[in-house]
Amino acid sequence: MRCLLLPGMDGTGALLSDFAAALAPQFRPEVVAYPRDAAWGYDPLTDYVRARLPRDQPFVLLGESFSGPIAIRIAASRPDGLRGLVLCASFARAPSPPGWRLPASWLGRIGAVLPIDRLPTRLTAAAMLGAWASEEWLTRTREVLATLDPAVIRARMHAGSTAEETAALARVACPLLYLRGRHDRLVSRRSWEHIRAILPLANCVELDGPHFLLQAKAIEAADAIKRAFAI
Repeated sequence: MRCLLLPGMDGTGALLSDFAAALAPQFRPEVVAYPRDAAWGYDPLTDYVRARLPRDQPFVLLGESFSGPIAIRIAASRPDGLRGLVLCASFARAPSPPGWRLPASWLGRIGAVLPIDRLPTRLTAAAMLGAWASEEWLTRTREVLATLDPAVIRARMHAGSTAEETAALARVACPLLYLRGRHDRLVSRRSWEHIRAILPLANCVELDGPHFLLQAKAIEAADAIKRAFAI
């Protein structure tokens, strides 16, 4: 079975190679990398992904972090062949960090003022990886950040801060698996609780990891997906 991977806010999929390898051979992973020079929100990105869905083949759709709303929209349309939806460290509506009650627009506001192209890699890695920020992951994160257009990232931060896909989530008919890191510093447990309230049959697997769960816990996350979909 194929597994279509929609990457987080970087949009490159370059940080998903270990996770993709862990899915194989039971799944055939395929990363949908987003255009690097297009400051798109969720509408054009959803169209972009929809045009790349497998045809006449069963598949599981995974939305990592920023891409969760895109995955929800597509699953809500019930495309042929869709066998399951996985949301990892993601949300159906604009998230907030643990311990904070911030307005939904907080992410977009921060994106508008932060010098995104000058942020120290260690600061970004601390938010995304926490205690799992090894030198290897610092290097890999730095290399990906160097390729990103700040305008594109700002557009995605704005999109995330305005996300509201509750109605679409209610139309999802396939099994839904939510992967959550217990030490996620960016997306609180409230995002999962909101999804469970809409889809009571959704399943959550918590792993001892950070927001970058597919990077820090690649094997464990892949195993959870294989168990959920009997692969």
